[in-house]
Amino acid sequence: MRAAVVAGSAVVLAATLSASPSAADPQTPSLAEAQRKVAKLSHEAEQANERYLELKTEVEGAKKQIKKLRADLKAQKAEVDEVRNDLAKTITDRLTSSPMGPTTQLLASGNPDEFLNGLAALQSYNSTQADRLGAFEREADELQVRRKQLSSKLEVVSDAQKEMKKQQATLDKRVAEAESIVERLTPAEREAVYNGDHGGTTRGDDRASSSAPKVNASGRAKKAIDFALAQLGEPYSYGSAGPSSWDCSGLTMQAFAAAGVSLPHSSSAQSGMGTSVSRSSMSPGDLVFYYSPVSHVGIYLGNGKLVHAPRPGRSVEVVSVDVMPVSGVRRVG
Repeated sequence: MRAAVVAGSAVVLAATLSASPSAADPQTPSLAEAQRKVAKLSHEAEQANERYLELKTEVEGAKKQIKKLRADLKAQKAEVDEVRNDLAKTITDRLTSSPMGPTTQLLASGNPDEFLNGLAALQSYNSTQADRLGAFEREADELQVRRKQLSSKLEVVSDAQKEMKKQQATLDKRVAEAESIVERLTPAEREAVYNGDHGGTTRGDDRASSSAPKVNASGRAKKAIDFALAQLGEPYSYGSAGPSSWDCSGLTMQAFAAAGVSLPHSSSAQSGMGTSVSRSSMSPGDLVFYYSPVSHVGIYLGNGKLVHAPRPGRSVEVVSVDVMPVSGVRRVG
C-alpha cells in the first residue's frame, strides 16, 4: 500500500519535467533557487523515507519476537495448568483417602514404631507438596513475565506504526512541495533541476553518468557492484528495492544480497554494519554514507566514483563520491 503511494508520488514528480509552466505566476523561482529548494526538499523526503524504513524494520523484528512470545506463552500456560492440576489431584486424593487427616491418624495409633515411621512419611509428603507448590508458583511467575513481555512488544509495534504514518505524511508533503516548485519552471529549467547539481554541488566532475565504468574489484564486492551497475538508468522510487525501481538503501541492500551479504533496507541501519573504513582506505565495494544523521548511501566504485539511486526524477547513476557530504564509509563484504 505505502510503496504504491510513494512510487506514485515519485512518478508524478518526475512527470512534471514535461508539464507546461505557468508563465504568469509571480512566485516562479530562479533556476538556482529552484535547484536549492528541490534538493533540500528531496533530502528531507529521503530522511522521512529512511526513518519510515527503520521503523518498518523495527516492526518486522518485533512481530517475529511477538510470534515467539505467543508460542512461549502458550507452552508456559500449559506447564502452569499441568502443575496446578497435579497439585490439586494430589491434595484431593490425600483428603479423600484420609478424611481425619494424617496427623490425627498417627496420634490415634497405639504402636510407637508405626507412629514414628508414619511421622517420617508425613514429613516427606509435606516436603513433596511444598516442592510442588513452589514449582507451581515459579511457573505462574514466569507466565506473568511472558505476558508482560508480550504486552511491551505489542506497544512497541503500535507506537512504531503511528510514527510510520507521521513519516509517510512528511514524505508525501515534501514530494508535493517539490512538485509545486518544479511546475512553475520552464521545461529546460526542470531538466536542469534534475540533471544539474546534487544537493548544491556544481563541480563538473560531479555530473552523472549512465554508462558502466570499468571497476577493479573481486569477490563479493565485484558481485555487488555488478548488480548495482546493471540497474543503471532505472528510476528512483521511495521505499523501492527493485526489481525495476529503487531507493538508495534498497539498491545497496539488493546489490549485496546478490553477493550473499544480508543488509537491512535502511541507510542508517546499514551504516552500523561491517567495519569502518577511512576515506583514504576506500576500496571498490565499500558503502559510502551521506549526511548526519545518515540518510543516503551508495557503493564506491574506485577512482573517486560512486553508483547510487539519487532521488525522484532521476535514475540509478554513477557520480563523484563527493556528490554530497560524506559522513562515513563501511566495508560489509
